[in-house]
Amino acid sequence: MLTIVLFASWQIRGRMLDARLLRAAPDSILSDPGLTRHAVSIAKPAFAKDCAACHGKDMKGSHAKGAPDLTDAVWLYDSGEVTEIERTVLFGIRSPNRKARNVTDMPGLGRSGQITAGDTRDVMAYLDKLQGKAPPADAAALERGFKIWNDKGSCYDCHSEDGKGVSAYGAPDLTDKEWIYGGDRKAIFDSIVHGRHGVCPAFIDKLRPAVIRALAVYIKAASLQAAAPSGAKS
Repeated sequence: MLTIVLFASWQIRGRMLDARLLRAAPDSILSDPGLTRHAVSIAKPAFAKDCAACHGKDMKGSHAKGAPDLTDAVWLYDSGEVTEIERTVLFGIRSPNRKARNVTDMPGLGRSGQITAGDTRDVMAYLDKLQGKAPPADAAALERGFKIWNDKGSCYDCHSEDGKGVSAYGAPDLTDKEWIYGGDRKAIFDSIVHGRHGVCPAFIDKLRPAVIRALAVYIKAASLQAAAPSGAKS
């Protein structure tokens, strides 16, 4: 009998914390240690069941699957606030849900014939410059790459003239060291030639609202913890 009473009490407390989690302003939850602990406690099993297959148990992502690292401070969409992460978990990226983040994706510029394989290599030379790498031995390739970037490749349209991307619609910054599909020469060449069309499913019809909110808090907390100085807690 005592076990039943304790279990019922635990369930009631959990429901009350769920309600508090949903009533709270999402971006304020991490300032409440007790509510954060509850969010993490219900998010961990959900992440292991529904998210780890792509993002990994360590949340570090997978280049092979095009699943980004969730523990760094680099965000494909917006600036990584809990509210913004929650939107992605709710509606997904290029999912069938009509509210999914689906403004654009990376077209296959080589596959469509918009640029040639040689053009692709020239653009990669220009990308090296944007990343601050040593200039290529062939200065002409760099000049051609600049022109392709701003003309027939239309790369600037999504990634901007300086290559820093546009987070409002998920065009990544190409000047940092973070790559969703890998930053080696083959991966970059394949991205330009064949395109990328990553998908994140929508969980709005699969998980409880409190769990979705909790996942957003959990992901944000993990990114803050990874960014904190050694020994510091965030």
